[in-house]
Amino acid sequence: MSVIKIEKCPVCGSGDFKKVFDAVDHFSSREVFPVCDCRMCGFRFTNNFPSEDVIGKYYDSPDYISHSDSVLGMTNKLYHLFRRELLKRKIRLVKKDVARKNARLLDIGCGTGYFLHAAKEAGLRVTGIEKNSMAREKASSLFSLDVREESAFFHLQPSSFDAVTLWHVLEHLEKLNESLEKVNEILTPDGTLILALPNHLSYDARIYGNQWAAYDVPRHLWHFTPFTLERLLKRHHMKVVKKYRMPLDAFYISLLSEKYGGNNLWGQYGRAFLTGTAGFFRSLHKPEQSSSLIYIVHKDA
Repeated sequence: MSVIKIEKCPVCGSGDFKKVFDAVDHFSSREVFPVCDCRMCGFRFTNNFPSEDVIGKYYDSPDYISHSDSVLGMTNKLYHLFRRELLKRKIRLVKKDVARKNARLLDIGCGTGYFLHAAKEAGLRVTGIEKNSMAREKASSLFSLDVREESAFFHLQPSSFDAVTLWHVLEHLEKLNESLEKVNEILTPDGTLILALPNHLSYDARIYGNQWAAYDVPRHLWHFTPFTLERLLKRHHMKVVKKYRMPLDAFYISLLSEKYGGNNLWGQYGRAFLTGTAGFFRSLHKPEQSSSLIYIVHKDA
């Protein structure tokens, strides 16, 4: 198997790392991957992960919901219920920050196109990028959307979009710095980048440790905090201007973490509810304890 070994931190460039734990791929292969911290800046990442040409098999499952839209099982049913509410919130966030009429929006990692469809219905001109062919076909057949292959991203023209969104996608991208450099290029000077990312300093992440489902190795390559994200964005002349909590994520991630821990069904739901509730109330006072965060990013003048 072709493996990527990180030699230098993608945030600060240091080669001084320490392994903090081994994480199991509970979702697919049961393989174990080292999770490391940079000693210089604290950035956390999965190491020795499969390269782009082979990592596709780690997504090939009907349970990978952003590609398959599976409704089997209670966890997937809850995901669909939450998604309807989150779509409304996402559109409000985009429209609030991108006030231009007929704004051009690019959604990277658009999956089966539900967000893009909602954005189109809200009056935005939309384009999607999606690596998975099955998800691209679904987006096209369900909503008649313009969804392009991953390779098309690096051929997009400069200043061609008013907004770029990556909803839980940046953590998957092997070419992290190259992708952010391209995002900066394709955004208009007053354009907006919107990122949704797990936060490994969250309350639920501390509760579950290396069993925290949002580590999701080897699909998640990079594990962000507000500090490490802001430092990375600074390299690309961008800055965070607003942060928003994603309070429902704590419940969903806690439920998955309990499931991976092998606890009995009712125990899973009970503990996940308690952990999610505790995380929700803690994040009201300390947003940095939220399981996931949405970041509104502008170019740094």
